[in-house]
Amino acid sequence: MKNFLKNHGLWVLFAAAVIAVALAAMSALSNTSSPLANAANVVASPFRSAYTAVATWFNDKQNYYRDTTALEEENAALRRQVAEMEETVRQAEAALDENGRLRELLNLREQRRDLSDLEAAYITEHDVSNWTSSLTLDKGTVHGVEPGDCVIDETGALVGIISKSGTNWSTVLTLVDTDTSLGAQVFRTKDLGVAQGDFSLMGEDRLRLDYLPADCQLLGGDLVVTSGLGGDYPSGLVIGSVEEVQVDDSGAASYAILAPAVDFASLTEVFVIKSFDIVP
Repeated sequence: MKNFLKNHGLWVLFAAAVIAVALAAMSALSNTSSPLANAANVVASPFRSAYTAVATWFNDKQNYYRDTTALEEENAALRRQVAEMEETVRQAEAALDENGRLRELLNLREQRRDLSDLEAAYITEHDVSNWTSSLTLDKGTVHGVEPGDCVIDETGALVGIISKSGTNWSTVLTLVDTDTSLGAQVFRTKDLGVAQGDFSLMGEDRLRLDYLPADCQLLGGDLVVTSGLGGDYPSGLVIGSVEEVQVDDSGAASYAILAPAVDFASLTEVFVIKSFDIVP
């Protein structure tokens, strides 16, 4: 080694000087970094890219979570507002329905001044079977409701008769129940008869009009109302209309099948006639 430096030392120093001058010139004339700095940056560049990618992904996820949370809170608030508006609409519809029924009742009272004492009641149960057709009301003896009282809807059509009453409840036998029987009159012809439930017709929500005069001339659609004879029930309450006229098994008498004016299944509120004035 000593011999090498002794023999070639000047050339080594000259080469090192040339390389140093070249590097200095390149550094002065170029905008690029020094070779050592460049090498360091080359090595660090992938790590910087990876860090930038991770930071960007983290920021994106953070922003996504923040935006998602905000949207969920906004959606929850909107759902609450929609629920509140739907409840308001339901209340408004219920109020409109009640106002409509009250207007009908007011008109009914104006038209039928003989119905002096009416008690509004809600239906709490519909009992329809092969043996009975009845309704349970939320009013009873404490409200003045008694067996034998007539029950009508808001239009004044007859629903049935109170058969039982407790302190705060009562049972209505509808027109089609087999235990229902009341005096009736054909509005057009003034023919009298008895409207009563029939076992074979109850399932079809129909009843019979019996004991008609032999010479009666009923037509389909004839209106049938209560006769009021005997004073037990008000006169002129709509029972229903004639659906068809038939002859009994003996062929000696005819009877009519009546379709009630009331749709029992859709009833929610009725009115009990607690007292009435007999109109001659």
